[in-house]
Amino acid sequence: MDEALRETTKKTAHMLFHTLKGGVGFDTWKKLDKDLARELSMFFTGKLYSREVISQKQRELCAVASLTVLSRRNELRAHVHAALNVGATRREVTEVIFQQVTYGGMPVVVEAIEVLREVLEERGEWEA
Repeated sequence: MDEALRETTKKTAHMLFHTLKGGVGFDTWKKLDKDLARELSMFFTGKLYSREVISQKQRELCAVASLTVLSRRNELRAHVHAALNVGATRREVTEVIFQQVTYGGMPVVVEAIEVLREVLEERGEWEA
């Protein structure tokens, strides 16, 4: 196994998801297929998420936008954490979510704002 890729994977995963209680699904993946879980993790976090073409903040705001429109609540939760962990502000994440009303409609925006509130509560950052 490529040790440099393994270290990049661990470093990137920690940077993005260290505040996420319960992880991002990797433990479940490992129970189903340990080898495939490792390969997926190495690809996503070790290669794709660690590219330097755009900043981590830009990448995570893109993920928040996409997951909002797709109405993928669990993944959105993970990437809201990640966006905040790499320097996106609460206001920026909120704005990206609100901008998706054009593409996904108000129901997905309302759901995403609920996810954002839950994440902020988990982090002790919710202020009504």
